[in-house]
Amino acid sequence: MDVGAGDGGYVFHRARTEPETFAIAIDASPDALVSGAWRAKRAGLTNLAFLVEGVERLPQELAGVANEVTIHFPWGSLLRGLSAADPTVLSPVAMLVKPGGTLRVLLSATERDGYADVSPGWLIRLTADYAAFGLDLDQARPADPSDVAKSRSAWSKRLGPARPVVFARYSRRSSRRGLISGGTSPARHGIQSTLNRPS
Repeated sequence: MDVGAGDGGYVFHRARTEPETFAIAIDASPDALVSGAWRAKRAGLTNLAFLVEGVERLPQELAGVANEVTIHFPWGSLLRGLSAADPTVLSPVAMLVKPGGTLRVLLSATERDGYADVSPGWLIRLTADYAAFGLDLDQARPADPSDVAKSRSAWSKRLGPARPVVFARYSRRSSRRGLISGGTSPARHGIQSTLNRPS
């Protein structure tokens, strides 16, 4: 599942190269997603879906369905929410990831964008805030060119070589008592234990 998916290029690539994977592209703007959906239709791909919705309004039916959630080069409210560990963004993002699943993020912002410190250390300082939503930081480091290339992001092609990019990976946990962040049960979040969940 790719949040802030833009034209859905990453999801399209995953669906085309991994036919056993069901991939979902989510973006608040319909314009780019429409072109991605037409591209998928022309390619005859049936293992992907496109959802036009803001992260703050994601439907509860998506709770716990994703083995992997990706966020590549977010901007606007999504970037602000991730950078400040805003519950209105982190809670629905965490909701998407099944227990044991992963969240992978690529971030890039500069002082011109209104962000003074986009670095691995910045994300490390937010570790406890993310952990409150059941997202445990596994890795935070400067992204390398292969990380950026794998994102298939149209925005990444406009990044200059001097622009900082940070890669982070989180694991979604559940406690030994079957509780997830906030002390609520998986059932309340709509998480069921089934096989063949989408990514």
